[in-house]
Amino acid sequence: MKKSIKAAFEKIIQPEGAKAHCDVPCGIYDPIPAQIAAMTVARMTDTLIEKEDHEVSSHGGERGLAYNNTVSRMVEEKERSAELVKAEIRIIWGDFFKAQHFENNPNLHALSHEIMSTASKCKQSVDKEASRVLVEKVNDFATAFWQAKGIESSKVKYHCKPNLDIVFPKL
Repeated sequence: MKKSIKAAFEKIIQPEGAKAHCDVPCGIYDPIPAQIAAMTVARMTDTLIEKEDHEVSSHGGERGLAYNNTVSRMVEEKERSAELVKAEIRIIWGDFFKAQHFENNPNLHALSHEIMSTASKCKQSVDKEASRVLVEKVNDFATAFWQAKGIESSKVKYHCKPNLDIVFPKL
């Protein structure tokens, strides 16, 4: 009985096969969370360096509980944001990009790996140059993403400190 109901339903509705490119067929991908996270890594790095310079010059290097609390929170945010960069890039690299994208942009695998390595370096240190490289590489990834979607993009100054360039789609 169940088979005949299903067969009758399929005759009326004529469903097409489901198509999905990820674990959940949402189709919603955007590099902006990775870009904002990379900007946050750069901002936290800058702020940590500024805080260190200020403490040394103002207090002769003495640090109290307030300083330690602030620094630990900044480091935690820097590391959380670097990990978010890695997660967002992995998702787009693994779920969105397909063979034709890698053929059209053969640097995507290397770029994704460089982002992972640079994000790890940013977690392990307070390195201003590494944070800038991370933002640059994530922007390169965003450019490749928008190219794969056939959407033109451009670099603009981000409105939040450290006011680095960020890639946005021209919609």
